[in-house]
Amino acid sequence: DGTITITNPQGGYGTYQYSVDGGTYWQPMGTFSNLMPGTYDVRIRDAANPACVIILDPAVIITQPDALSASLQKTDVTCYGANDGTITITNPSGGYGIYEYSINGGGSWQYSASFSNLAPGTYQAMIRDASDITCVYAIPDALIITEPDELNALVAGTNITCLGAGDGTITISSPAGGYGTYEYTINGGGSWQSSGIFTGLGPGSYNVQMRDALSPHCTRVLMS
Repeated sequence: DGTITITNPQGGYGTYQYSVDGGTYWQPMGTFSNLMPGTYDVRIRDAANPACVIILDPAVIITQPDALSASLQKTDVTCYGANDGTITITNPSGGYGIYEYSINGGGSWQYSASFSNLAPGTYQAMIRDASDITCVYAIPDALIITEPDELNALVAGTNITCLGAGDGTITISSPAGGYGTYEYTINGGGSWQSSGIFTGLGPGSYNVQMRDALSPHCTRVLMS
């Protein structure tokens, strides 16, 4: 889509023809559009005397920017329902050096390459040249943000056998969800342990919770 425009023609008998291919093709207007990158031999001639030709510039160079390109990074949702996934578009190149970014297939654009607070789903990342927004590159392969299953487990307890014995137990079993490693508490998060078995308990009420060891902020109250 390059252009060459010849302006302010003078001399001759007042009507002109123009060429950008060294005189092979002539036209009465001085504007040439839809040009490919390359070198152009630009000339003008007197329409009343076609033998009268002047070379205006034998080597007008039309350039083009490099092809747009970019890479992707993502983080998945840390906890069921958290909607904290991220996508970052990295290493943008090509075009004229200023970019806009989209992760919804071009439905909306922003100057920042970082997108946060994302829900699980499929995203189509794109970049475009801010100097020419018709120049768009869709980064190959749709990007999938996942989330872990909701945390869950079974809770069972045994009562104290005898007054003052202090031998009650709580057992948390069959943990599921999250990213597969867990920690447990029976005091509402005051302390945590990797084992789901608690022994030597006195009488009382216990706030039983589990959390994802890879995402400690992801907790679930199992019994309170």
